[in-house]
Amino acid sequence: MTPQPADEAGPGPRIGILTSGGDSPGMNAAVRAVVRSTLRLGGRPFGILEGWRGALAGGDGIRELGWDDVGNLLHRGGTVLGSARCPEFRERSGLRAAALHLTRHGIDRLVVIGGDGSLRGAEELRQEWPSLQAELVDSGELAPDEADAHPRLRVAGLVGSIDNDMAGTDMTIGADTALHRIIEALDALSSTAASHQRTFVVEVMGRHCGYLALMAAVAGGSDAVLLPEGPPADGWQSELVASIERTRATGQRDSLVVVAEGATDQAGRPITSADVAEALGERMGERARVTILGHVQRGGRPSAYDRWMPTLLGYAAVRQLVHAPAGTPSQIVGVRHNEVAVIPLSDAVRDTNAVKTALETCDFDAARAARGSSFATLSRLYAQLSQPPVDLVDGRPHTSRAFTGGAAASAGGRSGPRPRIGVLHVGGLAPGMNSAVRALVRFGLTDGSDVLGIEDSLDGLVRGRVRELGWAEVDDWVGRGGAFLGTRRHVPTAAELPALAEAVARHQLDALVLVGGLDAYRAAAVLAGGAAEHEALRVPVVCLPATIDNNLPGADLSVGTDTALNTIVESLDRIRTSASATQRCFVAETKGGGCGYLTMMAGLASGSERVYLPEDRLRIADVVADAERMSRSFAEGRRLYLVLRNEMASAHYTTDLVARIFEEEGGDLFDVRSTVLGHVQDGGDPTPFDRLLATRLARLALDEVARQRTEGAPGACYVGEVAGRATVTPVDRLDDQVDLVVGRALDPWWAGLRPVIAVVSDRHRSVPPVDLPRTASSGTAG
Repeated sequence: MTPQPADEAGPGPRIGILTSGGDSPGMNAAVRAVVRSTLRLGGRPFGILEGWRGALAGGDGIRELGWDDVGNLLHRGGTVLGSARCPEFRERSGLRAAALHLTRHGIDRLVVIGGDGSLRGAEELRQEWPSLQAELVDSGELAPDEADAHPRLRVAGLVGSIDNDMAGTDMTIGADTALHRIIEALDALSSTAASHQRTFVVEVMGRHCGYLALMAAVAGGSDAVLLPEGPPADGWQSELVASIERTRATGQRDSLVVVAEGATDQAGRPITSADVAEALGERMGERARVTILGHVQRGGRPSAYDRWMPTLLGYAAVRQLVHAPAGTPSQIVGVRHNEVAVIPLSDAVRDTNAVKTALETCDFDAARAARGSSFATLSRLYAQLSQPPVDLVDGRPHTSRAFTGGAAASAGGRSGPRPRIGVLHVGGLAPGMNSAVRALVRFGLTDGSDVLGIEDSLDGLVRGRVRELGWAEVDDWVGRGGAFLGTRRHVPTAAELPALAEAVARHQLDALVLVGGLDAYRAAAVLAGGAAEHEALRVPVVCLPATIDNNLPGADLSVGTDTALNTIVESLDRIRTSASATQRCFVAETKGGGCGYLTMMAGLASGSERVYLPEDRLRIADVVADAERMSRSFAEGRRLYLVLRNEMASAHYTTDLVARIFEEEGGDLFDVRSTVLGHVQDGGDPTPFDRLLATRLARLALDEVARQRTEGAPGACYVGEVAGRATVTPVDRLDDQVDLVVGRALDPWWAGLRPVIAVVSDRHRSVPPVDLPRTASSGTAG
């Protein structure tokens, strides 16, 4: 770590940053953002090493940081500042030592990244700061003028915890990456379990919070889950075995049980993964294999979300510290209702402790309620997904209960005629399409409907490529990439409506769910336009957004976008490594069509110095100016300069042309390489977030089908989530919400984030700091 260069050192506030408690992936992204945002705002950042231990030790435990000290960090797990438990900080003497050393370094603003204990300690330090300084002055350890120069301490907290157990913020730093690790393990175990018709019991972390276990159970397609917030009653062993046997009766070859490490029964007695395996072995006569994932969930490269969101949080934390009035209580900068939000730290700690108290006193209803509406929603959806509503052995309808402990919900079917719902894909491939179909099938069967898969899009409907999909058939689709039903980009014309109407009537379809991108929305509009003339088309037509481009109206995020973003970021990590041995500029082209979302967010997550988006007019002057900044950077010792270009950023300044201009301007100072990431962005297994999003939207789509049928008012619409809320929009509003020429939604939520890249990535670009707009959470809290 190097001192701050004199030409960058500002006269503004000195801001300390520390990471405390358990480490979590994404902490480094937050550290980088805090350091560079502080510099751009004219302040001086100081790293406090090994958590509060560095503050107590002083000396080399507190070091000034410069721009380059936090370079090349985004892809690294853990925390570059180090982290340690520090029980001494809880004592008055520890608080006093921290106040002494911070004051001597001129630090009166802190960004603390950690869990509730670390943040609670920061608030205590803030409250005691005046009295601590008075003691230090009285003892002669501080001069009065030193204390007078820093009369108050301001604190901004970022919650770093894989457990996602902090009240007040929807997602904590590291939780999304931990879920990635869990799902990678569940996917690997599922294949071997199916090969041998085995049962696996997997224990996941989370302490006394069931977030990771529940999300993993939904995204991993498990057959049962045990959560601290929904403990089973006595005799849970028999109920669990009955649940597993019901799923096996459908023809399913394997079983998977997820156990939260804090799981208990309703009397508060712990239930371990070994207890579950023993119960299954004794009652089913087969040996269940136990896998305890342990600390692998805490490590590894951060997901794309745990890079770009901590970057925004770190940036916002610095602005909060700089602009907040003196005496402002400690704040948490977190994510709430899909917005970067500032939350009183004392309120968050109080509400978090209330959950712990509820669990300790076995008030599980209060604990579940305190976890928020998304937790309750996913619990309900899991109940519908994990247990078949119909006995597939003898064909008798029955009501079954999914094994989620005390939080189980009825998964029984509805009585009456069985609606026939057709499901198909329209448009380009998006990872998570299979996840959506699996959810539609299982929700549909739970609702008492027959779900028919239509292969090869609307062309397949006309040709009769339609078949019923069963419960067990789609069991492993939750984590499979591609689109097993096939997809095409064709949008029907008015001339094709008679054939489509005849096909809908022939297959007696009562509704259609189109899973796809803008082509699906256009196709729905065509079908709706033909409903007046063709009676068979007077059925609900619901579009579920699935495209990597994230260019659709009525949805902050589309199924497939998160997977594509992670694929891009992983590719850029490899590119960064390949350039480590020489001075090189890389110009990488991403997909996205006329929407710059993927390019923009990949730029934030990868640390790219420049992004070229179709929303901005790319001019030759911009390219030349970037070449000049690039030359200056390489002359100062830079080894890599990364430029991302959306495939439709400019019809004239192509990726190859931009690279050649940079090559010419760079001379012998650096060389230039270009790469087109191409269709690799369409592939791969869906991320946990895309699986969870597909699940929630599938439920929303079928609820809309049911509503239209109940009210007798069929129509075409598209569903989505905006600002954390479910939305349903009539398709006739498509022209008002989309620029159909370029193919992107108007006024996207992420457009205002563009200046942040310049603030945290390019020291030579002069961009004034801006307030953050609403940001859609790509995390998994829902």
